Amino acid sequence: MPIFKNPKRPKDASPPKDEKVVRKKSPQILGKIENFEIPLSPQGWKKLRQAGGLQHLSINTLSKDLFGSASRPSNKQYVMLRCYSPGTLAPAKFGKKMGKFGFDEALMGQAANLLSQSQDWKRYIRTIEEEIPTHSLRETQDTLWPGSFMAAKRLQEQTATVEGTHDRTRQACGRAVEEYSDAEDEATPNAALLVLLQQITHLVDNTGLEWVLNRTHFLAKFDGERKYNAYTDGALRSTKHSDVFSIVETKRTVRDRAKPAIIAQEACELVAWLMTSPKSANFNDHFLLFSQDRHQIFLTFAKYKKELEDYLKENKATEEFLVMETFGPWDAENSSHIVHFAKIVIAAILIAQATS
Repeated sequence: MPIFKNPKRPKDASPPKDEKVVRKKSPQILGKIENFEIPLSPQGWKKLRQAGGLQHLSINTLSKDLFGSASRPSNKQYVMLRCYSPGTLAPAKFGKKMGKFGFDEALMGQAANLLSQSQDWKRYIRTIEEEIPTHSLRETQDTLWPGSFMAAKRLQEQTATVEGTHDRTRQACGRAVEEYSDAEDEATPNAALLVLLQQITHLVDNTGLEWVLNRTHFLAKFDGERKYNAYTDGALRSTKHSDVFSIVETKRTVRDRAKPAIIAQEACELVAWLMTSPKSANFNDHFLLFSQDRHQIFLTFAKYKKELEDYLKENKATEEFLVMETFGPWDAENSSHIVHFAKIVIAAILIAQATS
């Protein structure tokens, strides 16, 4: 057998050097602002801008290296989009604010009437009220089988069940919602919300609208090479021309556990949507975002402003902001919450239907 010897290196030869891998810092690291929090007001936004040393910059002059995707934006990128979120209002406060977004009592009454006509809906709500798990339901149970809402029930139940334990058990043990384990996979709350929205919407005749699980894409393009991509978890769109009427974003964790990151992502998606389809603000000039974070459902409205669009697209000076007005949470496993939420969904569909 031949013996292979290592070739001798000349005495004056330098030893081989290890290759150095230079990793470029991510936008999140480069654009980090210490003690970053979502601003609640214009004053809070100005303090955040100052903390980031961004007083003389705009989104169109910010370094392109600071742009991440909508799902992972840098702090400085978020600030330069000029957004703030004045806190989350409880579901009970939606009624007093709904006129601002094009809703009224007549629409809500019409929605309640449509829900009352559905036997499947009534049985679905009963199974939630009586805490009847899906494994106990059979099609032969005429007074319990939720029919078209069975898939929604199963998915929402799976979202609220982690390692075999449902949230009602955690509640009985006195655990705070913030302590709940994350859903086992983000795909579950995503499907749970979309299927629930699909079935509620199906109660309205001839909508010309559909909820899709498609990852709707928006591109936010600024000056030069500055840009970011936004992909939603779903959307409400026209069946005729694919115009988007609402977008969907979901997470496997409760909102309070990751609030800054969740709101920043939703803001980036709304801005990209505004820049791509400014005429999609169908709710009295507001865009509408549906979100489910684990078992909690939220609605966020953001008003379209021409001056903000000009700032984003043309770098024109402005004092305007994208204000994210959020309501929630509606607990997907609470019957009274879901009845209220469903009325809003149907009213929203009626508004979108009238503008499609």
